[in-house]
Amino acid sequence: MIIGFNHTSFTVPDLEKAVRFWTDELGFEGQGIVERRGAWVAKVTGVPDARIRVAHLHGHGHHMEFIEYAEGGRDNPADLPDKPGVGHVCLDVEDMDDTFRRLIAAGATVLGEMTSIRDPAMAACTAGYLRDPNGIIIELFERG
Repeated sequence: MIIGFNHTSFTVPDLEKAVRFWTDELGFEGQGIVERRGAWVAKVTGVPDARIRVAHLHGHGHHMEFIEYAEGGRDNPADLPDKPGVGHVCLDVEDMDDTFRRLIAAGATVLGEMTSIRDPAMAACTAGYLRDPNGIIIELFERG
């Protein structure tokens, strides 16, 4: 029986870069970085001899976890959102244009176009995808 939602986690190649972007640019608060090692890490993750560094960030009613494996992870993902298993984080924003420009200046890259949506089946909004500096897909969503 599910009793609640705990956190969302992403593997990143540069933990410090992830923490900086998500705290400085997206307003999350960090609890520091910890290293985890031992047989239990390999058992939980299924990665032999895993040694990880972990950061937990909180903000906007959500708990984000970022994990860096000892080897620094792989290159930024090239997968697009249509591939099974690829996820994204959707953030509600005010002033889409300013938020978009600020995140691009901080190292995010454009994945999709910021698009005004006027669909009778849903409320009017503006939305678009970008990638944070570690490759995590972020959807920006502005109502109205």
